[in-house]
Amino acid sequence: MDTADVPPRPTGPPSPPRRAHTGLLAGGLAVVLAVAIGVALAVHDDDGDGGQNWPAHRTYGFRAADTGTVVLDGVSGTVQITADPDARAVTGNYHRADGKPAALHGSTSGGALTLDCADDSGGPQSCAGTLVLVVPRHTGLRMRQTSGVAVLDGLGGDIRLDGSSLQLTTRDLRPSYADVTVVSGSADLGFAAAPADLAVHASSASVAVHLPHTADGYAVTTAAASADVQVQVPNDPSAAHRVALTVTSGSLAVQNT
Repeated sequence: MDTADVPPRPTGPPSPPRRAHTGLLAGGLAVVLAVAIGVALAVHDDDGDGGQNWPAHRTYGFRAADTGTVVLDGVSGTVQITADPDARAVTGNYHRADGKPAALHGSTSGGALTLDCADDSGGPQSCAGTLVLVVPRHTGLRMRQTSGVAVLDGLGGDIRLDGSSLQLTTRDLRPSYADVTVVSGSADLGFAAAPADLAVHASSASVAVHLPHTADGYAVTTAAASADVQVQVPNDPSAAHRVALTVTSGSLAVQNT
């Protein structure tokens, strides 16, 4: 046998095989870090990327000078307006239902602030999402809402509301004049001060009106067709506070708070 073909005897035990998972782990961490950095850059990217990386529910804060009346025409979704006795301006924000950036715009004319929301091209359109406003206590409201939920709290100015397919709740209102129309929905109307003139129109709707006690009651008039109307406040035709009720195919109850 030719010993030249025999490999030399090892001088020690064989070395264990090198493990590959250390390199894989390092590579995985690098990938995770890169993804995290990319997500962070996308969230904070405000350079106008065509809407591809808009984070959900980002909004733009809104602020406008004090005004006598806020006007909302054709809104839908959720509207919440709260009067703050310490407020000196109209502030708020708007969330679009699709999560894209939402800008709220206002224009003032004749003591009224009209609000609208921007579409994808920046043009004005009716707000359809979640609108939250804080206003001074004396502010009035003119609003037409086509569907959704509305909550109004503490407004002291005159009120004109026209809602359909709406769930409306008001608390602690103090207007001199209020006109509320609800079609195919419900309303729970609460007043902290007796309005001089209140008109309520309900069609295929359920409405409850809560009025404070007055010394002479209310002068209540009712026009109803296929409706259930319950007037549970003192009714005196000569009273200084007038309430006009018009109900068709619905129910309406008026009671003292």
